[in-house]
Amino acid sequence: MKLENFDNYFKLYLITIFLFANYFLIQKYNNPVEWTISEWLINYQGGFTRRGLIGELVYQLHKIFPFTLREIILGLQILTYFIYYILVYFYLRKINKNYLLIFAIFSPLFIIYPIAEVEVLARKEIFVFIAFVLISNLFSGQKINNLKYICFSIILATTTLIWEGVIIYLSFFILILVVKNNFLLSKIFLFKLFLSILPVLIIFYFMFYFKLTPQELKMMCGKIGECYGAMTYLNNDLASNISEVKSKIKFEFIIRYILIFLIGFLPLLLLINKSEFFFKKKKYYNKRFFLVLSLTFLPTLFFFYIAQDWGRWINISYTLLLLTYVFCIKNKLIKFNKYNLNLKYLYNKKIVILLLIIFSFGWSPKTLINEDVGSIPIYRKAAIIFKNSLN
Repeated sequence: MKLENFDNYFKLYLITIFLFANYFLIQKYNNPVEWTISEWLINYQGGFTRRGLIGELVYQLHKIFPFTLREIILGLQILTYFIYYILVYFYLRKINKNYLLIFAIFSPLFIIYPIAEVEVLARKEIFVFIAFVLISNLFSGQKINNLKYICFSIILATTTLIWEGVIIYLSFFILILVVKNNFLLSKIFLFKLFLSILPVLIIFYFMFYFKLTPQELKMMCGKIGECYGAMTYLNNDLASNISEVKSKIKFEFIIRYILIFLIGFLPLLLLINKSEFFFKKKKYYNKRFFLVLSLTFLPTLFFFYIAQDWGRWINISYTLLLLTYVFCIKNKLIKFNKYNLNLKYLYNKKIVILLLIIFSFGWSPKTLINEDVGSIPIYRKAAIIFKNSLN
């Protein structure tokens, strides 16, 4: 693979994934008890509740336009993925790339994961990814004014109203502002940062401490004529989720996910380890960069303790870590140091292509903690599409 042709290959890659996504989104639309659909149906008709913003939008659009709730959800899901892929394409194009970065971009833990594991497709973390790219682009300019902090706050607060899980990944969003400010933690900067994330903390407080009563939940469901899946889990407390994880966790599952982490993250970890900070001609060694990203990544481990969708959590953590690394490249905050990194085999085109195919398309972690690793998932998904087209 020629590095200068990467953008063309990546464009084709994203188009193919988008077509796969459309097919499986339609399959979800036709499933009468699809969990993803139920999550997008949560609304505010019974009162304020977590994850209700998108469902309320769907409900209001349903009142205005002659479409069913499911048709509106399908349209919004397709539009959401279209926007995400467009944003990712322009975010990753025209940056200096090496083979390690290409392997990191094509990791099965990144953009292809929701296709390999369709259960994850159209889950609400997609809005976290979109929000992160938007904020990264917002703070990529030379001048950072107060308006950008306001936009940062609005984007993040809106994302919290869509999916409260973004609070676990808040460290990645904060890091964008910190590195862009050259790690100068002045009182003025900290005050702006606090004001920016304050709406998120307030929203999260109300979500955590105020839940719908059974009557309010019944009213919410009654307005849309459906009540299943994610809607019935709205009032589950944190303790019950933790108990669910503890009841399923085994030593072999922990070992499996450690291996998934080491293999799936390997190219990105090598990049991070061999990268150095550069701020105003002052050099910070790569260990500092690795330490900063490690501390940013650390809070995401909390999700593995409170919910059993370990495949989703590792996908979200990887995506945000990679996008953060790319942000540093785009803003010329780091420099990759290739010395003392013996990867001579990556200069053989045939070996590179073979390794990339095996690494990117040969495996994928399943969604739940107790599920085994999937093999050649994209081939299996293509086979499903082909088989269904013959029926």
